[in-house]
Amino acid sequence: MVVFVYAVFIFLILRFSVTLFNFLSNPKLGYYGKHFTDRVSVIVLSPNRQTDIKKIVTSIEEQEYRDVEVVVQRNETVTELMERATGKYFLFITAGMTLHHGLLNNLIYRVKVFELSVLSLTPTYTAHGFLANCIYPLNDFLLLNLFPLRLIRLSNIPAFAGAGSNDCLFCDATHFKMLGWNESLSKKMPSAAEVVRIAKQLKFKTEVLLANKFIRYNVDQIDINSFSSRLLLNFSNSGIAALFYVIFVVIGPLMILLNYDPALLLLPLGLIFMERLMIAFLTKQNALLQVFLHPLQMLALFILTLRAVGSEFFKSIKLKK
Repeated sequence: MVVFVYAVFIFLILRFSVTLFNFLSNPKLGYYGKHFTDRVSVIVLSPNRQTDIKKIVTSIEEQEYRDVEVVVQRNETVTELMERATGKYFLFITAGMTLHHGLLNNLIYRVKVFELSVLSLTPTYTAHGFLANCIYPLNDFLLLNLFPLRLIRLSNIPAFAGAGSNDCLFCDATHFKMLGWNESLSKKMPSAAEVVRIAKQLKFKTEVLLANKFIRYNVDQIDINSFSSRLLLNFSNSGIAALFYVIFVVIGPLMILLNYDPALLLLPLGLIFMERLMIAFLTKQNALLQVFLHPLQMLALFILTLRAVGSEFFKSIKLKK
């Protein structure tokens, strides 16, 4: 038991260190004031024909960038969408996002300066409703205490490939087509983690940044199944890694609370408090609300992780049969 307590403390300190690194390095897309003329194909991924895309199309049309081509998915596969697109750069974005002034120029500047092939942006979200506030912040929580984002561009460590957001992916069109996608690429876009992993295998430069309000996402309803699967992507779809994380982050502090002197909790509570504040400031969220909802968010993390791991386990059994 003592060894487990030490392990919980060490893991907490490591997580805090990663969050502190992200907070100090400020991994956000900046405003650079540069202007470009390369054609950008904005590919709106909307496999569900009932999805309302008016808001995102309007925000694209209001961009100050001139040479923009909009390709909206209806029944096509991703391969077919790529064949229709004629831009030098692809911006894959899911319906429901809103683009803001300066996004495309700043993306191109970042890609050109650092010679990037793939740039993944995590949108700034606005959650509406109690359930959304208890669940959706988990995405940013995992991203910012698992991955030192500024190091992803400089490193080929396989574990870093778990970072990234499926909601916004900006790519050099030529390089993206070289990632080995075949003609059977379905309506569903490969996860950002998968794109980053393959790009790194081919020695292409990749980067993962926070959108810094250049892309916003209003969360009204959450698809529990898809969100739990998305959480598992942070662990490269490894159920064992996800379970270990939950044990050390959720179960560990609870066992310390129930079995040891409450004074022993001063250090972990202080680190968790500072960690949540830093993540909230980085992602433009209400810091006090995130601290207040932290216990409920950890409960949600526990349930969603078990759900995702169980789902993957039963899928593997069916495939073996």
